[in-house]
Amino acid sequence: MMCRPFILLMFSLYTSLLAAAAPKPGPAVIVAVETRDFRVEFAGERAWTFQRILHQGSVVAGPAGFCGTVYAAESGKWIGTGHNEGGVEQVEKVTLTVDCKECALTNQAVYHGKKAVLHKHSLMGPFRLEAIYTITDEAIIEEHRYEAVEEAKVSVLYAFMHTWLPQSTEWLAMKPDGEEVAGVFASDSDFELNEDVKWTASYTPDNRRAMLVWYPQPLKGQGHKTAYWDKTVYHKLYNQIYANTTVPAGTKFEASVVIRGVVAEKDEWKAAVRNLAAGL
Repeated sequence: MMCRPFILLMFSLYTSLLAAAAPKPGPAVIVAVETRDFRVEFAGERAWTFQRILHQGSVVAGPAGFCGTVYAAESGKWIGTGHNEGGVEQVEKVTLTVDCKECALTNQAVYHGKKAVLHKHSLMGPFRLEAIYTITDEAIIEEHRYEAVEEAKVSVLYAFMHTWLPQSTEWLAMKPDGEEVAGVFASDSDFELNEDVKWTASYTPDNRRAMLVWYPQPLKGQGHKTAYWDKTVYHKLYNQIYANTTVPAGTKFEASVVIRGVVAEKDEWKAAVRNLAAGL
């Protein structure tokens, strides 16, 4: 007779294979845009969200997890980006322009310019999403607009996810009232921060990179709110704006974020981030 651990392992493998075989929200295509400071790789299979981000030639966000918006009506049943456990994000239209010229979404294409804009319209279950990703010489700007086309029961809705490197060692954040909070990463699968913030940043000493995430309007979160998932594969930044609630049909909401990077030594990175945030 098979033991319970073996049965659980086989079930886990079976469900993983089912998820991998499920329809994807787009083609197996990677398109990169490069500006002075950034290289951003968009993945069709991830509903045209980020696969990797490089800042001045150094990888700062890797492909270990998904970026963008995800929604779950019940725990574990995710819809959005590369997730398909609860359904597939239906990408209705996507365009890419670089310096105002439309570019083909051809696999392995790399486009260079001063300003690139990827504009996407999609449907994630009961939510319609308009996403605009603008990459300039010095920043990544993400704008999301949502509409509930029918009543939505939400277990979790993350407006943004960013898969910062697991080699990052520290984080810093400022609350809307100006109070600073800080912490260190332990890769212990805990959630760090768990606050509404004006901005937050993490630091990776290996590449001397501090990545600032700045919110033009601080997001009012539920559940974990703004938090880093402190895993061994990434230190993933989440913005949880809905948790265990019902969103009425017709509800509209939006969220935006600006990402900047700065090169700094370990004893100087916090001051560098504060100056960068003050400039924004």
